Amino acid sequence: MLRIRQTLVLDDQRKRLRAWQERVRDPSLTVLLVLELCTIFLAEPLAPRGLPIAQAAADTLVLFVVLIVVASSHRRGAILFILLGLAATGASFLFGPLWSPVTAGVVRRGGNIVVLSALT
Repeated sequence: MLRIRQTLVLDDQRKRLRAWQERVRDPSLTVLLVLELCTIFLAEPLAPRGLPIAQAAADTLVLFVVLIVVASSHRRGAILFILLGLAATGASFLFGPLWSPVTAGVVRRGGNIVVLSALT
């Protein structure tokens, strides 16, 4: 009896998550398109000119794109790996001044590799 009740609760949670994802999907895709356009036409052309804020803006926009993909994904494993990679990348930005440059770079690039591999 307890097992059946747990199964029903899990099914109900899955249905609510799927309903939320379906409700958020179209607005998320619109935001995704706007972010990609901003990255391509605003942030990336400014980064080679040596503006430090342009590179940070481009990285932030890419992270938002990844978060939108996570919100619309249906695979738990992919969501977990993307969130782990984002946490590693965020930690490298937050704790980068406290860590050695090599450690911060390795954590940042490792997070990027985990995110990109999960996206594929």
